[in-house]
Amino acid sequence: MNDVINVEVEKRKAKTRFICNIVLVIMLSMGVVAASLTLLFCSTLDYVPNLIINIVLDVLFALFLVFYFLTIFPVVSHYHRFYKGLNPLALEHRRRMSFVEEQDQRTINNINYRVLIFSYKEGENEYQEHLYVLDSDVSFETNISYTLDTYQNVIVRYKEISDAAV
Repeated sequence: MNDVINVEVEKRKAKTRFICNIVLVIMLSMGVVAASLTLLFCSTLDYVPNLIINIVLDVLFALFLVFYFLTIFPVVSHYHRFYKGLNPLALEHRRRMSFVEEQDQRTINNINYRVLIFSYKEGENEYQEHLYVLDSDVSFETNISYTLDTYQNVIVRYKEISDAAV
């Protein structure tokens, strides 16, 4: 099977990235609070310059926090949640799915997914299913059958079926 996502490496990266982001935001918050308190306690009777510096520092920090928690942290958190639950037992094994086409990208929680349409036969009926590719440039050939391992409809591994078509 060809790996689209190296589970152990990506799981470790996502966990490390998540912990580092939390630690850095906490350290930065403590630094800003310490700087504000130091400016407050070290001010002389002419406290206006310290007050202006303190206000500017706190406003910039508040803007940074709004930007961080609206754009950066959701991405880090999404990857952490996704890879946290990913293990070999959670994979869905899909057999004999034929690649049909690739659609436009879809954005979920600020993450871009490539949308691929696969078809499969069940009895007399043929069904189509949308599967996603995360952070990979893997390509599939049209009307070729594949065996897929997916997690939350994201392709983790695939194998081309080389026997005669049914």
